[in-house]
Amino acid sequence: MPGGACEATWSDAEPSSDTRERLWTCGCDRAPRNPSDSLESFLDAVHQDTGFSGAVVVSRWGEPISEGGWGMANREAGADFTPDTPSDGASLAKTFVAAGLWQLQAEGVLELADLVQAYVPNYPHGGTRLSHLLEHSAGISELDDASGLSNAEVVAAMGSEPAFTPGSRFSYCNECFDVLALVAERVSGQPWPLFLEERFFGPLGMDSAFVRPAFLQDWEGVRTKGYRVEDGEVVAHDVYDNEPFYGSSNAYLSARDLAAWGTAFVQTEVLPAAVLAQGEQKAEFASGGVSALNRLNWFQVAPGRPAYFDGHLRGFHSVLYWDPSTGLVVAWVSNTLGARPVEVQLTRELVRIAEGGEDLGLPRFSGTGLQAEVPPSAVEGAFFHPALGDVSVRWMDGTIGVSLNDGSERPGYPATGYYVPDLGVEIGFLDLRANRLSTLHWLTVFDSVAATLHGG
Repeated sequence: MPGGACEATWSDAEPSSDTRERLWTCGCDRAPRNPSDSLESFLDAVHQDTGFSGAVVVSRWGEPISEGGWGMANREAGADFTPDTPSDGASLAKTFVAAGLWQLQAEGVLELADLVQAYVPNYPHGGTRLSHLLEHSAGISELDDASGLSNAEVVAAMGSEPAFTPGSRFSYCNECFDVLALVAERVSGQPWPLFLEERFFGPLGMDSAFVRPAFLQDWEGVRTKGYRVEDGEVVAHDVYDNEPFYGSSNAYLSARDLAAWGTAFVQTEVLPAAVLAQGEQKAEFASGGVSALNRLNWFQVAPGRPAYFDGHLRGFHSVLYWDPSTGLVVAWVSNTLGARPVEVQLTRELVRIAEGGEDLGLPRFSGTGLQAEVPPSAVEGAFFHPALGDVSVRWMDGTIGVSLNDGSERPGYPATGYYVPDLGVEIGFLDLRANRLSTLHWLTVFDSVAATLHGG
């Protein structure tokens, strides 16, 4: 933990690009003013304005800054949301799989360069290595419907050939992490829930965390349910029944659990420092592209910089952000939040306020998706921002293809704007001029910038 006296300086400027200026620039071990009241008033307003229900825990070096719950975890049962309410963590489960595999390698019981078939003999793609699964580059085609399938049955349901050469490029992969959880079970001799409990949940005091039962009827106690707001009314938008698989998702975590997980990373309690440094490197692919995720499955600009990952499934949203340089951890879960850009904006504001910024309210996502009256060609073009460099966009029959300076094209899927999972970025377009959308809004937890069309 850094220490010593200093004179802090603050900035309310929007975080910049790839360098992302630190809002708290002194590197102190404690902020010069307590942002707890600002965080609480900000979240009260978000709850009032959006119907947000969930919980937030903000800490620095494990010391609480602010925590609280808003709204209902189960409206039918009258159960309030608290910082200890377990919620569906969705894809945040992947961060536990990645950490577990790196631990097993550090213990000498496997190598990430090993072939998957060494541990799962019926895995259908002979050249695939554990590292390909971990880096979302295995070429597994997403299953149409994994409901009712165990992890072993997920493997059996895979196609005989990969969709592309393993290791050649990134393609976000849920099934990859189901296979890795199966590998961890076979190497450790422990069922997945026990593996997590003994390595992470128990030692780190994650007292509300558990792997969900496959069937909702087998749930113990009051279950947190998922909702969404439609025309001003809260309606059910819940998880699916009959989900025996795990690894890619299906871990339930409270905001306090997530804060403990983030604190364990900033205090180097999950992995030895040398191993953590390896895991913070990004995968490089044969195509020439570089992953936006590090090899521990966190979005991170560079080793030693802030990191985050998120989960969203039906009505459930959750984010964990941690900064190894300042010890700041921001963890939140929700069962009603809504569109993903709101998830990103909420996280950005929580971080900014925790670092001393003024409560300015929750910003709106300024870019929109393709509107019916706008021709598809309107989104195509080369955009530029000094923080991003060149961003090329191509229309692809309902989706967009996004290319950066490395030349690799990533798909973007229509949502509130377009979501590019390979980059963890929301993209919107605005300023229609002569049937061309002349501004691209690039939104991540780290950046919010407007790129302009070349010649626009």
